[in-house]
Amino acid sequence: MRLPALTAIVLAACGSTQAPTARPGSRGLHADEHLDEAHRHAQRAEELSRWPDTRPGGPGSFDDSRTGLWYRRWDTAGEEARMAASHHSSAAALHAAYEEACGTTPLGEIAVSPLQRHGVGGTNTADGVLVFLGPDAGPPDELLKAIRCHRAWMMLGERGMEECPLDLAGLRVIAHGDPSGISIELAVSDPKLVPELQRRAAADLEQAAARRGARTARP
Repeated sequence: MRLPALTAIVLAACGSTQAPTARPGSRGLHADEHLDEAHRHAQRAEELSRWPDTRPGGPGSFDDSRTGLWYRRWDTAGEEARMAASHHSSAAALHAAYEEACGTTPLGEIAVSPLQRHGVGGTNTADGVLVFLGPDAGPPDELLKAIRCHRAWMMLGERGMEECPLDLAGLRVIAHGDPSGISIELAVSDPKLVPELQRRAAADLEQAAARRGARTARP
């Protein structure tokens, strides 16, 4: 059946709105992306609120039992405003999670992954990777706190963190240690994400080796 021209135009317009592209293993929109979406929905709500209602019956609704005529209105401006408020709330929640996880930790420590700072090697496992860290990685509680803080910080929208293995959704972290060093087991339940986790971990270990080399080369 051929659609009327007006309907086809409306459908095309609805399909033109594009949501942010999801990354492999994405944990969802970052705080800055939520704020961008909130701004977009707020602008749309303001635009819709300027359109006058010229339909019979105004903003209300009615049913005419004699003619069978009825009228209902969907407040799309109100829906856009609710979406803006929802995105603002999500951004605030991510900032609150960051404050809880990181506290007063200096940004210079937060911005570098614990794997890049302390990694000395690694090996792949069936569902992820086992990363070996030097003994300077610290007590287990402090190490896991640093990992949680780094993950929370990345959700604020810091660019360049898309390749971090700690940024994957559904990540499981198990730490083992003794006086000679620490091992961190990273695993994901989604088999499709295992190669992605292993690739990212290998890149982090390359960065860790480069950092060690730079420290050794200093006079």
